Amino acid sequence: MQDYLDTPAKLLSFVEEASLATVLAVDTEFIRERSFFPQLCLVQLATPKRSVIVDPLALTNLSPLKDLFLSERIIKVFHAAEQDIEIIYHHLSLIPQPLFDIQLAAELLGMPQQSSLRTLVREFSKVRLAKTVSLSNWNSRPLAHSQIEYALDDVRYLPRIYSSMYDQLEQLGRLEWLEEDFAALGDTKRYQVHPEQSWRKIKHSSSLSSAQLGVLVEVAAARDTIAKSRDLPRKRILSDELVLEIARLSPLCLDELFSLRGAESQLGSHWGNEILSAVLRGLEMPPERLPKRNQPSFRAQSNAAANDLLRTLVNQRSRDNQVTASMLVNKDELIRLANGEREGLRILTGWRYKLVGAELLKLLEGKLTLRLEGSSVEVIER
Repeated sequence: MQDYLDTPAKLLSFVEEASLATVLAVDTEFIRERSFFPQLCLVQLATPKRSVIVDPLALTNLSPLKDLFLSERIIKVFHAAEQDIEIIYHHLSLIPQPLFDIQLAAELLGMPQQSSLRTLVREFSKVRLAKTVSLSNWNSRPLAHSQIEYALDDVRYLPRIYSSMYDQLEQLGRLEWLEEDFAALGDTKRYQVHPEQSWRKIKHSSSLSSAQLGVLVEVAAARDTIAKSRDLPRKRILSDELVLEIARLSPLCLDELFSLRGAESQLGSHWGNEILSAVLRGLEMPPERLPKRNQPSFRAQSNAAANDLLRTLVNQRSRDNQVTASMLVNKDELIRLANGEREGLRILTGWRYKLVGAELLKLLEGKLTLRLEGSSVEVIER
């Protein structure tokens, strides 16, 4: 098949052809369930003239793609880019640049948050995609014709959608608004594994004491280190529920550790000793090194009215500017703003600050009044 690239010669030929384009759509298919890092099964690429599938199971060397992914004159177009960038970064140690995420761009054009590819293709290309094989086993070979067509559909419409979005955003003067979000997507720190921070992804840790949090940090980090060294999913080493329970009970010997349901079957004596050593390290953690957990955001009764007012203003500016409200500010940020936080909030930087962030601060300071005028909210400076 001409557009199925499974030999070095086919790949090099496409790279040479695509290097003349100014737009390259990128997507991947992968499996996460069996390994620490996602297993890359397919790379789909498309220029305005041609769509192809690169088979990484047949091609052991994907380095010819590096020149395309790093070419400054070629825009790399994604839909919901983060997972695709993560796996490309892991396999090629690079992040495609410059990049453009049509899902984020859609929100600046007033479309719903996290619009699906089907929605965007239907909106911009007037094509209805069939989604019949989304749960395929992508590492099986040979691929069925339906799998190949499904995979190609993920990229073949992206150059056209990008072109249309670019024109609309340019007319609205909003192209620069995306720079901050795309820069965040292109930050290598976002895709690096930091075992010492993995405890933050474990839910329901807010009930732990400071000492127990120290144990959680060390046990979660040990699980990451073990899983990475053996290329196994974290949950194959230890489930999140068991990590949390080990931190809560802080067992001091294997008998205590294995008294927890499922611990012995998951860990065995070898991994059990490694986890037990992590527990002891956590218990010995000096007070100054104990983690400072961010307090969970909650709707404090005293700030409920402020939060409602802020949300009202955000929703009005969202309608006024035809920008999805969640693109302006998420629920957590708005609660933090109402609770008096000012540091590290996107709503207080860049275009978001100019569009509504400055007004939100004035509203909290009592310098603005909101008044219902028909079906709209009128903002009055006091």
